[in-house]
Amino acid sequence: MLGIVPITASGAEIENNSKHVVIDKTRQELFAYEGNRLVFETHISTGKWNQSTPTGHFIAGEKSLMHYSKKYHNSPMPFSIYVTGNVFIHGYKNVPNYPASHGCIRLPLIAGQKNPAKILFDWIKPGTKIDIIGAWIDVRNTHLSISNDKSEAKLLPVILRLQVGNKLLTGV
Repeated sequence: MLGIVPITASGAEIENNSKHVVIDKTRQELFAYEGNRLVFETHISTGKWNQSTPTGHFIAGEKSLMHYSKKYHNSPMPFSIYVTGNVFIHGYKNVPNYPASHGCIRLPLIAGQKNPAKILFDWIKPGTKIDIIGAWIDVRNTHLSISNDKSEAKLLPVILRLQVGNKLLTGV
């Protein structure tokens, strides 16, 4: 799902109206909450293995409509929100469903009103809590040999079963 999620708040949700963001590296998704109410979610792309996005608890820092990377050849980073070190949440034109960045959290940069990078940028305030959780598990190149005859070993993909919250994720 991409963009604003219409959800009716209950009385308990309205009581705790503090904003916070959860970035799930396992699912490659970002969730924005006001109290317990989900107000926004989008797919993301976090850092590759050798340049992984850190996990932990952070506070949103300075925001910039257009930040230029000091580390990566002055690369443009629209709708930037500072997280920690050289890590920002920002818009990017290429946001695959797997880790692909140098450590930043990429949000889709889409023209029009449903631009996830702009929606989050407008919603978040400096000081907003950001929790980065999970870990990306890439099993695309993982195989098992199931033959007793080593000369005729066959390779099959490993089937992954992973419990995340109340959801059971499976994959090859």
